[in-house]
Amino acid sequence: MSGCFQQIVLVTSLLMSLAAHSQSEEKAFVPDEVFAGRSEGKGEMQLFLGKNRPFTVESLGATQADGRFKLEQNVQFEGEPVQSRSWMIWQTTPGHYTATLTEASGLVVGHTEGSRLTLRYPLNNWGLVMHQILDLTHDGKTVLNYGSIRFLGIPIGQLRETIQLTH
Repeated sequence: MSGCFQQIVLVTSLLMSLAAHSQSEEKAFVPDEVFAGRSEGKGEMQLFLGKNRPFTVESLGATQADGRFKLEQNVQFEGEPVQSRSWMIWQTTPGHYTATLTEASGLVVGHTEGSRLTLRYPLNNWGLVMHQILDLTHDGKTVLNYGSIRFLGIPIGQLRETIQLTH
């Protein structure tokens, strides 16, 4: 019986050690560090029952003289012209951010928790809201972006994107 108990203690210790090790190696998501320099994204967006629309994104980010972070993006949906958009992001309190975005009809609000950045913003004045979850992977070079578009709280679209940080 004591041998079985020792094995349980050993396995439990090993699992706790692995969990602590993986948490200690988790890189915090700090937007102006993660998106500094160049990055490239590829993904798909689907609206309501429509077909998937592949897109690419080329980004360039830099901290401005006033401390805010500017992210310039060129977005291209397959078969359509390039659309340019711009983010201006600043930290309001530790782990909390506010931003402006060209296509948003109001302020973007966000917060970080570990390696995750969560964003929420209105897309227009008719009740469309984008909710994005961006996860920085353990390699620190890839961000997985999942977005949900809602109309009056009802999901009507989604996007999935893999962003490669090339800085």
